[in-house]
Amino acid sequence: MIPFPQPHPVAEGGVAVFADAHLGQAEGDGEDFLAALDDVAARGFGTVVLLGDIFHYFIGSAKLETPLVRRVLAGWDDLARRGVELRYVEGNRDFFLRGTRWARAFAAYGDTDGLLVGGQRYAFVHGDRVNTRDLPYRFWRRLSKNPLSLVALGVIPGPIARRIVVKTEARLYRTNFRHKRVLPEAELRQEGVRARAAGYDALLVGHFHVEKLYAAEGGVTRILPAWLEERRHAEIGPDGVFRLVEEKSASRAVRRGEPA
Repeated sequence: MIPFPQPHPVAEGGVAVFADAHLGQAEGDGEDFLAALDDVAARGFGTVVLLGDIFHYFIGSAKLETPLVRRVLAGWDDLARRGVELRYVEGNRDFFLRGTRWARAFAAYGDTDGLLVGGQRYAFVHGDRVNTRDLPYRFWRRLSKNPLSLVALGVIPGPIARRIVVKTEARLYRTNFRHKRVLPEAELRQEGVRARAAGYDALLVGHFHVEKLYAAEGGVTRILPAWLEERRHAEIGPDGVFRLVEEKSASRAVRRGEPA
C-alpha cells in the first residue's frame, strides 16, 4: 500500500481540487480548464491539487506532446510564476512525468499527497489502485509503468507510439469501466481507514467519475466528480471547510453514460 505523507501546511488562501478532466475530449476544454484555474487563483486560492488524469493521457515524451499539452503547460507555468502552488497526484493515465520538464510547474508530484488547511488534514489519492479486485488493470499498470516500458517508448517511432497509446487506451477503457460500474465500497472505506490512521480527517479520491461520501467515525472519504463530465471542482476554504463548485462552463461538459 502507498503510504500517506505528513500533511503539508497551506501557506495562504484555500485549496482548489480538480479531478479527471481528461482534456482533449471536447472542443475548447483546455481553455475552459485554464479559465477555471485562473478563476480560483483570482479568488485567492493559493494551492491547486490536480487529482490525476487531467489529460486523457499525459506522457512524459516529446513524441507524444500535443498542442493542447503545450498550451496547458504554459498556463500552469504562468500560475506557478504568479505564486500559485500546483500539486499533482498521479492518475492511471499519467506516465513517466516525475522529474521531467512536463512536471516543472508542480511544487509536488506523487502517488499521494496531504495538506493541512485551517486545522483540517486532507489526504489525496487518485483511486485507481484502491480496487484490488481489478486484476486486469493491476496487470496493465505493472506492465505499462515500469523502466522497460520507458526505454521502449524512447526507441519506438512517434507514429507507432501514438497508435499503441490509442489502442491501449481503448482496451483500458473497456476493462476498467467494468470495475467502475459498482463502486468498491469496502476498499474505499478501507482506504479511508488508512488515511485516518495516518492522522487525516478526510480523504479525497478521484478516478470513479461519481460524487460519493462515506462518513465514518473520525473522518470521511469523498469521491470527487469528474471535471470531464460535470465541470465541478472541490474547494477547501482557509477555514478548512469543503464544498463543491460548479463552473461557468458546465453546459459544455461531456455528458456520458459511461466514465472515461
